[in-house]
Amino acid sequence: MGFSFFKTPQHKVFNYQPLYYDERKERRENVRADALREKAQREGTEFKDENYYPGKYIKGKIQENSERNRKHAVSQKTLKIIGMLSIAIFFLFLAYFAQSFVAFMQSVQ
Repeated sequence: MGFSFFKTPQHKVFNYQPLYYDERKERRENVRADALREKAQREGTEFKDENYYPGKYIKGKIQENSERNRKHAVSQKTLKIIGMLSIAIFFLFLAYFAQSFVAFMQSVQ
C-alpha cells in the first residue's frame, strides 16, 4: 500500500473521438473473427485476419483498462482517507492514555 502525502500528477491522455463508430458492426466483426480463428484451430491451420490493422486490438483493451482504473482510483482514495483517519484516531487515543498514565503515576507517588 503506497501512502503518499503528495498528489502525483496524472499522465497526459490522448483523447480521440471518432466521427462515426458502429459498435454493433465491430462486435459482429469480432464474433466472425473468433469463429474463423476457432475453425482454423480445429483444422490445424494458421489463422490470418484480412481485416487486421496495427492497433486494432489495443483499442478495446484501453477502454476496459480505463474503466478498471477509474474504479481502482476511487478505492485507492477511500483507502487513503481511511488510513489517515485511523492514524489520527490512534494518536488521539495515545494522547488520552498518556495523560491518564501520567495522572495514575502521580497518584501512586
